[in-house]
Amino acid sequence: MRKFAIVGALLVLSACAAAPNPAPLPPSGPIPVADRYAFTKLDQKTCPTEAKSFADWVERYEAFAYKGGQPKELIADAFENVKENPSITVKQSKQPEFVTPVWTYLSKAVSDDRVARGQQQYALNRAVVDATARQYGVDSGTLMGIWGIETDFGRNFGDVNVFEALSNLGYGAKRTDFACSEMTAALTIANRDRIPVSKMIGSWAGAMGHSQFLPSNYLQLAVDADRSGAPDLWTSMPDVFASTANHLTKAGGGWLTGVPAFVEVKLPLGFPYQQAELDLEQPVAHWRQLGVKTVGGMPLPELPGGTAIIVLAGWKGPAFLITKNFKAILRYNNSTSYALSVAYLGQRILGGPGVQAAWPTSEPALNLAEREEIQTRLAAQGYDVGKVDGVLGLKTRKAVRLFQAKIAVPQDGYANKALLLALRSQPSV
Repeated sequence: MRKFAIVGALLVLSACAAAPNPAPLPPSGPIPVADRYAFTKLDQKTCPTEAKSFADWVERYEAFAYKGGQPKELIADAFENVKENPSITVKQSKQPEFVTPVWTYLSKAVSDDRVARGQQQYALNRAVVDATARQYGVDSGTLMGIWGIETDFGRNFGDVNVFEALSNLGYGAKRTDFACSEMTAALTIANRDRIPVSKMIGSWAGAMGHSQFLPSNYLQLAVDADRSGAPDLWTSMPDVFASTANHLTKAGGGWLTGVPAFVEVKLPLGFPYQQAELDLEQPVAHWRQLGVKTVGGMPLPELPGGTAIIVLAGWKGPAFLITKNFKAILRYNNSTSYALSVAYLGQRILGGPGVQAAWPTSEPALNLAEREEIQTRLAAQGYDVGKVDGVLGLKTRKAVRLFQAKIAVPQDGYANKALLLALRSQPSV
């Protein structure tokens, strides 16, 4: 779809043949919408999965959106200036929270400079942050932690229009279903809340504003706390904090008031590391019986509901007892490194400590090819790793544990160079 100007020609009549009633000139004013916008792929009834080019993919989506009931003028405005941006595809495959060692990610995400900025911003916004925390039953530290990790307290919203970001994810990264659903949500927001599409600026992933909501999350969870008529995640801090709190309390099963997201713990000798995983929940009494204590050597506090132990750098690194609230943070971004950084940044902004135990920083980091090789070799041994993509998620960790049991090493699910060497030494199946 492109705009086409109609160029009119002024016909000069011959003086010798002048008609007494010349034809009237076309009226001035805006060109009718039906003439200004043309959809060339009107047979596109589904989200496009194939296209000859980026422009072709966009045209197909425009027709799909139009058939879905989105206003023609809005579609035209939203996609008038979008362009192909290959860097978005590259960034999508190299998200730091999934490919960077946790200690490196944490040192940048919760740097001393960011903690200092967070304390300054908390002082400036404390009234609205604390009031929002009380209203929703969340804690002020987590609200500040999410704000800090997402946009560095508003210093970096991103600089990509949401429609350009999402259309590139749909075409270049082949995330078609995600892109189409989020663009449709973005069009709905612009139409419903009268938000200019030019204002809808955010990250390469299509997330918007201080709190980096995807359009679908905006529709479901954004809050108009200042009663301006629509949620404003770009300029209204009451809306930003209320929307964040609403996300924490409603997405993924809610928030436990007064409960920390995590407690750093010390594991005893002989701890069964095969039990240290996000989805293996136990009451606190279970961990006490195994001899788990706080990192300072004190008995574990009373915590309601199921809890889990995670060891993000294996048995050589720190260990954390996580609660339901840690998993609520994961609903914001499904990365354990991200959730831990949010929780620690918030804790430090409010004057608490950082990680107490030492990270195994001498451990050489795996590059993408090595992570994919680990997954490929595990799959060749008959273990289910899911997609071979270099992201060492839950399925891969469980496969690692099964292999570790086979070679009689601690079953911590941690993939490192030693594990890769052990896999290379295995005979082909």
